[in-house]
Amino acid sequence: MCTICGHFVAGSEKIPSTDIYDMLTKMEHRGPDTHGIYLDEHIFRVNDLEELNGTLLWKSRIALGHSRLSIVGAGDRTQPYTSCDDRITLIHNGEIYNFKKLKSLLKRDHQWKTSSDSEVIVHLLEEVYEGDLLDAVRRVQWLLDGMYSLAVTDGKKVVAARDPIGKKPLYFIENEGVTYFASEKKALWNGKDEPRWVNPGHILTIDEEGPRVVEGYHIQMPQIDITGFDDAVSRYKQTITRAIKKRLVGLREGTIGVIFSGGIDSVLIAKLLQNEGQNVICYCSGTKDSGDIKAARAVAEDLGLELKTTILEEELVESILPRIVEDVEESGLLQVEVAIPMYMAARMAAEDGIRVMFTGQAADEIWAGYPWYSDVIEKQGYLKLHEKLWEDLNRLYADTLEREDKLTMAHAIELRAPYLDRDVIQLAMRVSPRLKIRGTADKLRKRVHRQASVELGVPAYLCNRVKDPAQSGSGIHDIIQKIASSKGKQPDVELVTENIRRDKGSCFRYGRKEGEYGSKQARAYLQAIEDEVRAVYIPRFLAAG
Repeated sequence: MCTICGHFVAGSEKIPSTDIYDMLTKMEHRGPDTHGIYLDEHIFRVNDLEELNGTLLWKSRIALGHSRLSIVGAGDRTQPYTSCDDRITLIHNGEIYNFKKLKSLLKRDHQWKTSSDSEVIVHLLEEVYEGDLLDAVRRVQWLLDGMYSLAVTDGKKVVAARDPIGKKPLYFIENEGVTYFASEKKALWNGKDEPRWVNPGHILTIDEEGPRVVEGYHIQMPQIDITGFDDAVSRYKQTITRAIKKRLVGLREGTIGVIFSGGIDSVLIAKLLQNEGQNVICYCSGTKDSGDIKAARAVAEDLGLELKTTILEEELVESILPRIVEDVEESGLLQVEVAIPMYMAARMAAEDGIRVMFTGQAADEIWAGYPWYSDVIEKQGYLKLHEKLWEDLNRLYADTLEREDKLTMAHAIELRAPYLDRDVIQLAMRVSPRLKIRGTADKLRKRVHRQASVELGVPAYLCNRVKDPAQSGSGIHDIIQKIASSKGKQPDVELVTENIRRDKGSCFRYGRKEGEYGSKQARAYLQAIEDEVRAVYIPRFLAAG
């Protein structure tokens, strides 16, 4: 896991590369271990970011920056990585789970300098590159099973790509003939150009004509061909177990953290890790009497899992709100509320020296867990439900995956999501939606998922617990309303409108209509915090750029 960034200057002029140092320092939390840069074919690698300060006075047209969080290939050489013929240079953020299989498919006798999953990518590109870098990336992208954002250059252009689910974020801006890209928006905030997404599966190509986002590799929705309940449960148990095993390959010995709500999704992940002999610590936060805390304590005791909790109180929540807004780079009310329990889980894990955490995210999208899915069946039928599940899965990056990546990476922790394994997604979408929800009266939903969980060792009583959204399950909603009300300020209409706009993507996931969730005071309060956060970052970008 890492951070990536870079710039491309259109025309023959070169610019000082201090912007790369600035972007890397703003995102150093994502990769605190080692650092490397590419400046027009020259590569520098250091252990301390400060060592790059003088080097980055060099001027360059194409610059790439990388900071590393060491997970797989712990003692390996720092990125950027180059092809054997020195034509291609790569920076990569993420994990490629099938890198050993891909390595065995390479036809040439490459000069391997690391045991890293990232180096496999540059050698794959080397074998297919025929002068068209975009074509080479497209030919390699569909082979990669994992989560990633990556950027490569052949000295003439830069091509950056993002995984088809959107686990790893990637943004860019263009300003006065220079295109900048980075893993987080805060590295690009300049007070003028709002960072643009590279959407999941898409490719950003940057050349003399400027930046363009083009189609890349997307997971295709399969045909529905699993219609038997027992068959679906059996296949799912095998597939989710393989997804867990896949995400353990190459990990150093140590403890794995689990973001734990006490609900079925996170409990199944913890149980499967336990079955694999892993040393697991579960982390949960909530108010003293919240449903999540009670459920987490009960199930952890039943399964013999180590559990650490944080009790959320008003003073604690108020103190961490600025840091949370800074980390997630958003101030939407729903976004912040859902972020707080995960932020505290990651903070506890970081204090324990955890570097890898697992999450139960996305089980609701693939197995139809949200209450409003029953309404879809009632009004539009099962076929529409199937379409909605696919749509929601493809929108997951915008209001969930990027938030969770940033919250954990802010604590130098890599987050792994087995339910987003491409084989799990394909399997789940082959299952008839009629097996996921049994009519509109089914209040539990996720029937295949629940039955498989019981058979894999999750207590039956937990599998019958009604879903409670994170912000209410943790008890956080009322706390934020109380904090905002205590400030006694009249809400600015423009601020509230902007905050509601940013929450639009989240509201549908919790069965809310846009703008009807939470008080105006709370929205304005969080927007004001975001404005203060941005005010710190913008002058630094302008000075470096």
